[in-house]
Amino acid sequence: MFNQENLALKMMIQRLNLNQDIINHLHLKEDTFFKIEKKEDEYYLTYSKHNDLFVGLRIIKEHIKRKSFSIEINKKIDDLTLMVDCSRNAVYKVETIQELIMDMALLGYDSLQLYTEDTFLMEDEPYFGYLRGAYSKEELKSIVGFAKMFGIKVVPCIQTLAHLNGITRYPMYQNIIDTQDILLVDEPKTYVFIEKMIKTMRDIFEVDIINIGMDEAYMLGRGKYLDQHGYKDRFSVMMSHLKKVIDICKQYNFNPMMWSDMFFRMARTQYYDDLTLPEELIQKIPEGVSLIYWDYYNTNQSHYEKMIDKHLQFNKKLIFAGGFWKWIGFTPDNRFSLLSNVAQLKACINKNIKEVIMTAWGDNGAESSLFSILPSLTFTGMAKYGYFDIEDIKKAFKAAFDVNFDDFMKIDLANQVNDNPLDKNSFNKNFLYNDPLLGLMDTIVDDSYALIYEKHTNVLKKITPKMKRFKCLFLTQYCLVDLIQFKVDIGVKLRTHYQNQQIDKLKEDLKTLKLILKKINLFYEAFKTQWHHESKVFGFEIQDLRIGGIIQRIQLTIQKVNDYITKNKKIDELEIHLLDYYGKGLEHQKIKNIIEYRYKPIVSVNVNV
Repeated sequence: MFNQENLALKMMIQRLNLNQDIINHLHLKEDTFFKIEKKEDEYYLTYSKHNDLFVGLRIIKEHIKRKSFSIEINKKIDDLTLMVDCSRNAVYKVETIQELIMDMALLGYDSLQLYTEDTFLMEDEPYFGYLRGAYSKEELKSIVGFAKMFGIKVVPCIQTLAHLNGITRYPMYQNIIDTQDILLVDEPKTYVFIEKMIKTMRDIFEVDIINIGMDEAYMLGRGKYLDQHGYKDRFSVMMSHLKKVIDICKQYNFNPMMWSDMFFRMARTQYYDDLTLPEELIQKIPEGVSLIYWDYYNTNQSHYEKMIDKHLQFNKKLIFAGGFWKWIGFTPDNRFSLLSNVAQLKACINKNIKEVIMTAWGDNGAESSLFSILPSLTFTGMAKYGYFDIEDIKKAFKAAFDVNFDDFMKIDLANQVNDNPLDKNSFNKNFLYNDPLLGLMDTIVDDSYALIYEKHTNVLKKITPKMKRFKCLFLTQYCLVDLIQFKVDIGVKLRTHYQNQQIDKLKEDLKTLKLILKKINLFYEAFKTQWHHESKVFGFEIQDLRIGGIIQRIQLTIQKVNDYITKNKKIDELEIHLLDYYGKGLEHQKIKNIIEYRYKPIVSVNVNV
């Protein structure tokens, strides 16, 4: 009989809104298999792992109206992990991570990695995580304890070679920096620092595995290391460092995993090139480290299978990492994620890869809500058990979140200007920050876009009130597309009307600019509410500076257009004939597959921060 005192089960039953009659007729049993049955109004849930319980409750809700059923679940993936980026300004509140953990439990996830570069506190390192919202030991321990209630492991995920740009600004770390954000290999102080990080992780986490990063250190050994040691090939430098880090991990009873891309780079190839790695390179990679093959960009199953085969050459434990596309601005791309995830998961199952990580990066500001990727999260959770049919995904989503899957997928709309899911883009960010006078992104604007965004606005206006606990996310997206429908072509209009001296039309543009100003403020308020609901305050100052900057530029544009109308004062920026954003001169390419999620290249060609 169900134990009423089990806090996690009680919380999940409340979350799923299961009635007391079901609870009174629920029978739990631990065994070697996972099965859910209903017979004569009695429910029987047999589970092999603790987190099976919560998947079982969700399945009961999915089939609540059936008189009887018997469903045995066969896992295709043994360990499914979600990795959440907590280093690109958004450091999620403990309460937010707890909400996410419950969502993960309903979908069968086994592990959670919080990607922390310098966003955790360390003793005697006051500048490490300074003003970054870094997690304290107590916060991380509370997350570990909460996840444990739901059968989910929390795995430390740090960097021990590159991607430590958060500390490069401080003088006390200069003696351990090689170049850019890469640590100085073979410097004793470097390993004192790394050991302190790993010891901190040991003090917090209960697992015996750790993600040590080591990806994308392309300039390894090319800075201070070169000055001190002379030229050495990057592979030798990397292996020297890796062996030392593995030894530190062993000292603290951690089995490390690392991203695999540097081994391909050191073979003088692109990560995804078709090649056979040199046997000499393979043999020199030390024992005691698992490799993570990461790949987010392809939709072809055979591509992933070929890359898995390449990685199997290393004769190391292999973990696959796919991605949920939330790193392209304020708006995710679940549509493309699902397409790529199908290929990824089928390849893993076909190649018998039993451990999978799905990444949720937040590059260049982490603007997109952590919960905006729930459709992708649901799909991969179902794929763990071999379910790929979209109708099964929709039923699971509805049971878990009590909202319609197809409606939720509309959260992607700010990036969608056609029906081709392969045309992934970051238009949500491009058109928000595109400067009305310089107009770098004006060259990609199609005449149809204003009407498309008007339609998107109407769709989101209709479904936002139905989104329940996710209403805040959808209000942000509604305000964004409502703004873009007017802003997307305002620069094009201004330049055309100015160069053709169409004063009456410029007067209409002036009215549109004032309307845009109001709508940007509405968007800002919605986004600010979303951010502060999910994340710590630190990092939002960047959003203030960026959004405040575009507000100021629009105000200046209004002033300049008004001065031209009333005083015939020349507008120098609008005198320029724009060149194609991608280098085709006066031939403006209307490319719809654009990923330029970085703020800097969108707003200006001049030096900016």
